[in-house]
Amino acid sequence: MIHPNTVIKTVSPEIGIGVFATHCIPKGTIVVVRDQVDTCLTQTEFQHMAEPMRSFMETYFYHDKHGNLVLSWDHARYMNHSCNSNTMMTDYHLEIAVRDIAPGEEVTTEYGLLNIQEPYELFCHCDNCRKALRLDDIDVHAKDWDKLIQAALHAVPLVDQPLWPLLTPNRQERLQRLLQGSTPYSSVRSLKWRRPKKG
Repeated sequence: MIHPNTVIKTVSPEIGIGVFATHCIPKGTIVVVRDQVDTCLTQTEFQHMAEPMRSFMETYFYHDKHGNLVLSWDHARYMNHSCNSNTMMTDYHLEIAVRDIAPGEEVTTEYGLLNIQEPYELFCHCDNCRKALRLDDIDVHAKDWDKLIQAALHAVPLVDQPLWPLLTPNRQERLQRLLQGSTPYSSVRSLKWRRPKKG
């Protein structure tokens, strides 16, 4: 589920729709939680789906670190990529704001963390745009992404968290242990999955 202070709006004719903040979303805010209502399919289940359902999912799903295909049930699936995204997926079953998001600002994510299986051109046109997603993005950028995420995670107790109840007790405890310093941080490298080679 996505943060309640968000709404869908048109970005541009080229990009289409996106997700925008209706109020300030401070750094450290949990913006998206993977919950029990999200669709999660194995590779086999996906291959047995009929068209046009499969085509729709191919547009909006992402692969988790186990290779399952995940489709958000709400408008989290409409979040666009930015090479300077203001949220990032983590290995804690949540996406977090890595900087303050102003009212009216588009809420963006880093597609390089979503296990995209085919390189493709990017149209975000942001500063320092990478121009294309590549299969080794996590390997190349993990160090920089981890710094942003760790700083944001340590701000979690300092800001309002309307999505906190959606984390299971085990996931809440795991995050609390990290914040207390009793367990090490889990890098975004843990999110990486690659389709097994055939043959």
